[in-house]
Parts: sequence; structure tokens; C-alpha cells
Amino acid sequence: MKKIILFTLFTVCLGVYITWAQPANIQDNPKYGTDSTTRMNCANNLSTMSEFMKINLLDHAFPSWQIVFNECPASSKNIYLYGIKIYRTRVARQQDPAQKATALDTLMLIYDRRIEHFGQEGLVLGRKGLDLLRYDNSQVQRAYEYLKASADLRKGKTEDAVMMALMQTSNVLFKQDEMDGRDLIDNYLFSTEILNARIKAGKNTSRAETCLQNIEAIFANSGAADCETLVEIFTPKFEQTPEDPELLKKITSLLADQDCEENELFARSSENLYKIEPSSLAAYNLARLFFKQEDYDKSVAYYKEAINGDADAEQKARYHYELGLILFSKYDDLTNARSNARKAIENKPGWGDPYILIGNLYASSSDNCGENDFEKITVFWAAVDKFKQAKSADAEVSAEANELITKYSAYFPNVEDAFFYGFENGQSYTVGCWINEKTTVRTRQ
Repeated sequence: MKKIILFTLFTVCLGVYITWAQPANIQDNPKYGTDSTTRMNCANNLSTMSEFMKINLLDHAFPSWQIVFNECPASSKNIYLYGIKIYRTRVARQQDPAQKATALDTLMLIYDRRIEHFGQEGLVLGRKGLDLLRYDNSQVQRAYEYLKASADLRKGKTEDAVMMALMQTSNVLFKQDEMDGRDLIDNYLFSTEILNARIKAGKNTSRAETCLQNIEAIFANSGAADCETLVEIFTPKFEQTPEDPELLKKITSLLADQDCEENELFARSSENLYKIEPSSLAAYNLARLFFKQEDYDKSVAYYKEAINGDADAEQKARYHYELGLILFSKYDDLTNARSNARKAIENKPGWGDPYILIGNLYASSSDNCGENDFEKITVFWAAVDKFKQAKSADAEVSAEANELITKYSAYFPNVEDAFFYGFENGQSYTVGCWINEKTTVRTRQ
């Protein structure tokens, strides 16, 4: 009863307010209707609609909204702002599929009428596409067309959410064989160029960075960027502006991500980028390039430049680890390989791969460390220690580490041999040679 009384009082006050608040020139404004009676009715319903919407009484605002939407659609942009809010709610709460589809069609119509009477086609089409995708994700092709039209019209002003949805729908259509990979790549380049510019300008940086990360992830997992397609797309761009650092970074990054370093375009782009901006990333790209070409001396030299450059800690960890692998596999330089693996761990604690590398370095030394057979096999204690550290630090390498632990534990001395040399299980032991690490005596079962 109290709610009814309050609502009645609100309605009476609203009527007084509407009468008092009419615009002075409404009688002469054709946007409100064709005659004075229609115009006054339109104004009254606009005011009623607005007041109910302000207090979030959408269902009470609906009758007035319906009148102004049909009878004076050019009178106020609020008709469409409020109409979208009303119909989003109606679509979301509908349980019957047919009624939900009807409500969604009306929501789409509201967007169309807004464009018809108030323009802003690019902005409105983007939001129309977002709502279609939100409430009926089966209409991917139709939503994509709205989003793409919005992006084509707004270009650098395209909203972050629209670019994100554009990439999502592109990816779905590509995987359904309804879009060419080149179109997906074009949409990726369009979006990332805009987002990078916004980040560089400091505009909505946090939101733009999140959107960029999501778009990068979608693209990386799309499978659209094979080497042949990337080279076909980017070779003309490179020929046109071979000294554009942003383009060179994009080319080298995309080709590297798809393991296309052996391509001539990657080599030319990497060399040009290093001349223009001798950064860690540019040096790293050249290091990988020369490794693929089996020029290991140059590869090592560029890895060192990458490490000494402007790379962040995680990048440096990767550079040190890969350099360690090369020093081990191509130069048999075990000491410096271990040094780089340790630096990788310093820069990225909790990464298991460098520990596995050190363990393999130790295991490979069994023929060269020690003066007798017993001393030679003690290196496997140190190796297994590292494999155990690897899986303790990083669960992702547990399977590999366990295989190596099983493999090299089989080379442990038996109880009799250990006893013969004066050792027993659990005793402390220092592995000599270049390894020089303390470990624990263990015998095989």
C-alpha cells in the first residue's frame, strides 16, 4: 500500500513537472509532429519517458517510449539511448526463443532508426554488432558485417570493444572456412596499429593494453598466419617502406612467431631494424637468423648483444637459456653454458628449463670427470639434483624431469661399490671436476 501511495504521488508530481517543463518553441518544431496536438503529446511522453528512466523504471517508461518512437522519432536522441536500454533488458529476460528473437529484432531496428534520424553510422553500427553478438552468438557473420562496417567508417576512432569483437568474429569465421586468412590478418593489423598508437599516446592505456593482449592471443591461436601468407602480405609493404621501424618490428615479430626465420624477408627486415634501432629484440632476431643459417659465431655474438641491451628480465632469461643451449650443443662449452643457465634462473625464477639444461650438462660429463669409475658416475647425483629442482620450480616440466630422473638414477652406483669407496646412502659428497657441487650419496635399488 505504501508503494502504491508513493507511486501515485510521483505520478501527480510528474504531471505537474511535465506541464511546467515544456520547451517554449515546441509548437513550431516539426520534429515533434505534424500539428500542435501531436507535438504536445510527443513532448509530454518524452518527459514521462525520461523521468521514469532516470529512476530505472523501465517498464513504466515503455508506453511513453513506444509512442515517441513511432510518432516523433526525430525529436530526441534519448528515444534511442533509452530504447536500447529497455530492449537489452527485454531480450535478456526472455525465455521463449521466438519472443527473444522478436525483441532482438526490435533492438536492431532501434539502432537502424537512430542512424536514420541522428547519424553517427560508424559508432552505432559497432554497438549494434556488439549487441547482436552478445544476445545471439549464432549470428556471427551478420555481427561481423556490422563490426567491419563500423571499423571501415571510424578507422582510428574505432572503439576497443569493437576491435576485440572484430577479431573474435574473424577467428570464428576463419575456422569455419568462411573467411580468408588474409582478411583475418588485415583485421589484426588494423586493430593492433590503432591500439599501439593509443598506448604510445597514453590514451586509455590500461584498457588498450588489455585489448591488445587479447587480440594478440586470438591471432596467435588462429592458425591464419602461415609463412607463405605472411610473406605475400608483407613483402610489398616492406618494399614500399623498408626503413619503417614499426613495420619492421611487426614483420620480424610475426615471422618469428610462426618459425619463418629462414625466409629472406625476415633476414632483410631484421638487418634493417638493427641498423635503425639496435635494440635487444633486433639483436635477438639476428641471433636466431644466424643460428638457422648455421653461422654460430655470429649467432652467439648477437645473443650477447641482445642480453646486454634493453631487454626486460623475462626476455633476458630466454636469451641466456638459448645461448646456453648453443654453447652446449655447438661448442661443448659446459662452463659458460651453465653460467648462462644460472643467469636465466636469476632473471626468471620458477622456470624449469634452465635447471634441466644444467642437469644435462652434468650428465654429459660422466666420461670426462673423475679419476675412476666411481667418481665418473657421481656426476649423475648432481644431474638428478637439478632435474628434481626443475620439477620443484616449474610443474610444466615435471614429465620431462621425471623421465630424466628415472634414466640417470639407473646409473647410480650399487651399495657394494659405494661401500668399497667408503661411502653410504645419505652421506654428503662433493662432485669434483668443473661441476664442483655438493650432493648426497645415493645407490640404485
